[in-house]
Amino acid sequence: MSKLLAERGAAIIDADQIARDLQAPGTPVVQQMAERFGDHILDDEGALIRPEVAKIVFSDEQALKDLNGIVHPAMQAEIQRQIDLNADTDRLVVLDFPLLGENPRKGLAAIIVVDVDYATAVERAVGRGMDEDDVRKRITSQISREKRLESATHVIDNGGDLVDLVAQVDQLWPRLIELPPTTASDAGEPDESPTDGTEVEQRTTWVFGYGSLVSPTSMSRTISRVAEPGVDFFEAELSGYGRRWNYGVMHISATLEFDDGSRVDDGVIVALGVVESPGETVNGVVASLTDAELERLDRRERSYDRVDVTHLVTTTAPGVDCVVTYVPRAESIAHYEDARDGGTAGVRRTYWDLVDDAFAALGGAQQERYRSTTPAPDIPLADVVEAVER
Repeated sequence: MSKLLAERGAAIIDADQIARDLQAPGTPVVQQMAERFGDHILDDEGALIRPEVAKIVFSDEQALKDLNGIVHPAMQAEIQRQIDLNADTDRLVVLDFPLLGENPRKGLAAIIVVDVDYATAVERAVGRGMDEDDVRKRITSQISREKRLESATHVIDNGGDLVDLVAQVDQLWPRLIELPPTTASDAGEPDESPTDGTEVEQRTTWVFGYGSLVSPTSMSRTISRVAEPGVDFFEAELSGYGRRWNYGVMHISATLEFDDGSRVDDGVIVALGVVESPGETVNGVVASLTDAELERLDRRERSYDRVDVTHLVTTTAPGVDCVVTYVPRAESIAHYEDARDGGTAGVRRTYWDLVDDAFAALGGAQQERYRSTTPAPDIPLADVVEAVER
């Protein structure tokens, strides 16, 4: 089905292929899966033994939830990257999701369900070499055929042969290319709203930020709103952590230009962050985020871990009961140090403006405190000529 749409000019975002790429030997996703389910899910080369994972998760509901918790955030980041690549084009973007019914997405202009009856689905899967009991377990773990069809705006009957399938796609294509463009900023993101009409209570988590993370401009790109000073954006101090220039953006390759005119084609963008540092106190801000906004921020902060620092924060914000912050992972620090020592790291010049504006929004005293207590970077400032995903 996706191949036929691609032949007609559609850009296909293949969730299965993304999952395979993310689960290649040695990737962070595979490492997390092995920690959760055991090393027996890996072969001698470190490759994932998919049947072993399937045996675990398709007969254990909690195990399946844990697997999704490992894979889905990484998948969403890659899905969003591919959506962004086509944002300024006229191409039809198709999200090929085998389990869209179980994991609905926001902002879709249409939902195409490729339908086949249960017996045929089992027969075809077994014909491709899959174990019949495994196939039946997988189908049982999914939503019903009826519910899947209820979500569809278009249905393709895949019970016939290839000629019949092509004919249906030919009929559907003109309707697809006439769909209005999707403009929602969260298009393609997971839709966790309930299907029974009830409202879900939105919890608030406060995020302690320092550096670009405190900037309303920077934050708004991720959470689709600007945090207002004195409303959901307040001064704060975090004990037991210090400011460090020690993490690089691992998933971005940048062309950097330095003041002496030299360039680096595969540079590392570095910003100021916080790391555990007993006895130190770092000044910053706390901003309130909903669950959905926090998930989007997690996807942005791919080189970091989120940690609970509730009892280490002093803030002017009222009613704060949960505060988290992001700290660089060990591999991210090592990535930075290699780039620093190799002369391929730089601090984005516009970073200063973002941070300065953020603290200025809280008043001159806070801004001056930021300026006077920020350590000088051990790498030069640089203009970012171009930055692309690795």
